[in-house]
Amino acid sequence: MPKKRFGISIEATLYSKIDEIAKSLNINRSDFVEEALKNYVRDLNHFVVNHNCCGLIVVEEPENAEIERILSSNKEVIVNYSHYHINNRCIYTIIVQGNSTDLAKFYSNISKVRSVNRRYIPLHT
Repeated sequence: MPKKRFGISIEATLYSKIDEIAKSLNINRSDFVEEALKNYVRDLNHFVVNHNCCGLIVVEEPENAEIERILSSNKEVIVNYSHYHINNRCIYTIIVQGNSTDLAKFYSNISKVRSVNRRYIPLHT
């Protein structure tokens, strides 16, 4: 497949981390970034194409009541969730199912919470 070149600007610490990981895996930066983008785009593409889907959302954050509020106001898409405390962090595993538009809104609300790390993983292709 033909490749396209484009430039991006990223934080210096992220650049250093990408460089470090790529070197440790013995791959070049371009291949590393391309693979990361493929995975990210594949996962989040479920929100773009209107369909019914299910997935897993993993959320890591410091203690914050905002996530609990978001969970309680989105029960229609939540099949089940678990909440754990590990090293002064809250870890949520949330199984979701429903229309991709509703899941995208839910994920967007989670993404707006300050200092939250989150990941959506589709559970079907």
